[in-house]
Amino acid sequence: MTLRCLLALCLALLSLSSHAKTVSESMALFDEGKTSEAIAQLNKLGQGGNADAQNMLGVLYDNGQGVAQDYKLARIWFEKAAAQGHASAQFHLGFMYEAGRGVAHSDKQALHWYGLAAAAANPNAQYRLAMMNLNGFGVKPNPVEARKWFARAAAQGDPHAQRQLGTLYAKGLGVAQNKILAYMWLDIARGLGEQSAIRTLAELSETMSKEAVTRARELATRCIAKSYQDCDAAT
Repeated sequence: MTLRCLLALCLALLSLSSHAKTVSESMALFDEGKTSEAIAQLNKLGQGGNADAQNMLGVLYDNGQGVAQDYKLARIWFEKAAAQGHASAQFHLGFMYEAGRGVAHSDKQALHWYGLAAAAANPNAQYRLAMMNLNGFGVKPNPVEARKWFARAAAQGDPHAQRQLGTLYAKGLGVAQNKILAYMWLDIARGLGEQSAIRTLAELSETMSKEAVTRARELATRCIAKSYQDCDAAT
């Protein structure tokens, strides 16, 4: 690599580092109540092509935080960041299409953007993509595909995905029925505050032996210790 290339690479890395720091500083200003200054700084960065700033502006306009709520502007900023491969912006854009917020409702577009973000390991997109496949929104119902994406989001600690994954195991939907794994995932989700898992756990436990429930709880403890990785293998 030539000296010129090395210098160009260093300058590019410094530029990225500077942008990231400035976005962080902008949000610090926002937290301090210096809203106008923060928005102005984010706008400057966003207009300059900084995807993090563009995504943050989309979030602010979407929620009406520090600015008047404007779904159209939110969509525009999300589109700018999503076009650069920003997974969070892709998820938000997918949600706007699914909800018909700031744009005409389109399950097809929602699936497209969720798919991109899910492939980039965004757990929110993985969960929504799984729900659309499970319920047949914009696609034929596909519990196998739904289970795949629930599992990926569950492995990242998403309690909603963990609850859904447990429910699929309990019903044998999209996967072989396994009440021990069902209880394991539901118990983990409950521990993370997913209240809707409590009733399902109670109903499920009535169909299981005490030994099976004990085993499921042991697996839940191990799964948590492994940060939710490869938890479906050991039963």
